[in-house]
Amino acid sequence: TRHECEVLCSVIVCHQEVARRRREYWLTRLAPDSGALRQQLVPGAAWVAPGRLMEKRKRQGQSPLMTYVVAGTLFVVALVMYLLRFLTKLHHSDQALMPNAPMPAAPGSQPQSVVLAQAAESRRLDSERNRMQHDPARGLRTAGPFPDLPGSVGTVKFEYVNIEHTPDFDNSPPYHTLAEIVDHWNPDDSDNIPSPFLEELQVFNYSDPYELALAEQYRNAEVPFKIHSIPDVDGATERWTDSYLLREMESSHMHYKVEESKNNHFMYWTQKSSRVKKWTPPTKRLGSMTFKTWLKIARDGDSLGIGAEEKHYYLMTGVEAGRLVARDPNHLGQFVSTDLGMFSTTKKNFFITNVAANKGIQCRFGMKGVIAEAHYDGGRNMVAMLKGAKRYILSPPKDCERLSIIKEKAHPSYRHSTADWSNMDADVRR
Repeated sequence: TRHECEVLCSVIVCHQEVARRRREYWLTRLAPDSGALRQQLVPGAAWVAPGRLMEKRKRQGQSPLMTYVVAGTLFVVALVMYLLRFLTKLHHSDQALMPNAPMPAAPGSQPQSVVLAQAAESRRLDSERNRMQHDPARGLRTAGPFPDLPGSVGTVKFEYVNIEHTPDFDNSPPYHTLAEIVDHWNPDDSDNIPSPFLEELQVFNYSDPYELALAEQYRNAEVPFKIHSIPDVDGATERWTDSYLLREMESSHMHYKVEESKNNHFMYWTQKSSRVKKWTPPTKRLGSMTFKTWLKIARDGDSLGIGAEEKHYYLMTGVEAGRLVARDPNHLGQFVSTDLGMFSTTKKNFFITNVAANKGIQCRFGMKGVIAEAHYDGGRNMVAMLKGAKRYILSPPKDCERLSIIKEKAHPSYRHSTADWSNMDADVRR
């Protein structure tokens, strides 16, 4: 800085003055009669006879020793000031290099408040990553984003596999036989969740740029994963209270259907029954049941419990692709598309990579114990859980031939499995 330059220049000037006077002093004592020598050692300077120099200093009331003392004092003071300034600058430099220390904003860059906020968020993410670190003894993460669930044997805890920083898509996710999965936790016994429950899929934080980039690799490779801390989902979760849903679902701009099953199994079907002989619908569709009535049945099942062989009710609604971005609030299902903007976008995003191919949003309200029979869909799915919990059992596409999938396109339940995973037959076990 200019101040530092002034101090440094003062030190140099004082040092040169002391050196010049020191040379004059020693020349006076050692070589008083050699004018040539004096001219070589003090180049460019007009020589003053030693006797006249001493006489001039005496007239000014000074002594040669006093001159050196004053010059030396000035030099020491200037040197101390320079060192203090240098150490202060070095201290600030060390602070800037410390981990998580906010850097001062450069001219024309982000304001200091933004820099501090970004530094705080960085520290929060670092803390979250540290909290999610695995248990060295078992190689698992013991803390994660999903809340503990109530179960018949107490509170169910979750464990998570470590994040794979270099994805291995050939061996991810790990597979188990279907028999092992349903024997470990039978689908009919929805309350008896094994604890701790090991989450074997990769789980990423949507709000963490690093983890979001990893999730994109899994999405592009079409390998299943889970992601959390999504603003649209978190906002809908808070907004979709019972009172909010009652108001919106019971409005004149909503259409939904409720299916009734004699037990907890729901086989999908369409209106193609006329093409298949001796076929009866696996469930009954109720056109008169209101959302309010369904909600009471579902809440009673939560609080009182419900057996697998009792009647269950499954409510379904959705928003067609053409209505996803409609601005008219009178369009059917408009609150669904408004609250889930990530699925009703006109621009490509993490969830919708091909806007033209978006088929819409399917909303499912399932009561306790409901099982949707195994099936495959015609395109990619992004599933958002807004309330409660739902168990998914995923099979690789190569195993479709072994899952008793209905292959006849004319069948009302085309693409769905006829196997009962709650009571598996021997051929399915093989």
